[in-house]
Amino acid sequence: MKKLSHLSLVLDSNQYHAGLLEICHQFEGGTSDEYLNGLVASLAQANNALFDVMHIKEARITVMQENRQLTERLKATSGYIESCLYVEDSATKASALALKQVIDSYRKPFAWMKASERVGAMKTLLRDLGAPAMQEHVTCLPEMANRISGVRDAAGALEEALFQVDKTKSTSPKGQSMAPLKKEAAVRLETLVDYLEAMAVKSPSDYAEHYAVVTQIISRLNTRRRCKSPQIEVELEDDIVNETDTTSEVAIGA
Repeated sequence: MKKLSHLSLVLDSNQYHAGLLEICHQFEGGTSDEYLNGLVASLAQANNALFDVMHIKEARITVMQENRQLTERLKATSGYIESCLYVEDSATKASALALKQVIDSYRKPFAWMKASERVGAMKTLLRDLGAPAMQEHVTCLPEMANRISGVRDAAGALEEALFQVDKTKSTSPKGQSMAPLKKEAAVRLETLVDYLEAMAVKSPSDYAEHYAVVTQIISRLNTRRRCKSPQIEVELEDDIVNETDTTSEVAIGA
């Protein structure tokens, strides 16, 4: 019988966690076998640790997505300002130049900032663009107000994503990564299945049903693996418990 440990490079962490959770739920309420209860509790504990790190990973992926969105919004805004430099209207050109000078002061440093630093930089940039002296220039460019609003929304979304990372990290164990947690869970699952297999032979009336249900769940996961093209899950091992560092290779307006 192929055990769940053989699927560690195929099932993503959500599938892996869900499979272990389904197995543990088969013993909800406990059994009369205290040793079996202990094996299930040990597996549940390993699965909970995996779930905690999954949350950190998912939160960090959100940070990267929001960080990319902010970069794109800023790049588009910078491109719009650049395009206004080539119109015939002299007032529009002058306003575009004034706005470009403000944006350019953030262009190079922004490209190398961590996500957490970008939030602070965006608050300063938005404050500069919202200064009374800049309002005439913002108004002169028809799309500028909406573009600034888009940047503000993207910066706010990034700030919220970073907050969620910090919140998740504060309640999760430090120094943990996905691969060893999956391996530990696989070892505990194998111990549980081996015990159920042996006891199903010794006392079928008490253990055969448990053994059958657990092996059916594992078989279903193996079937899912055979039906899908194998994919090695990309684990953000080095980033899971460290400070978010999602710098962009694209400078604003580059």
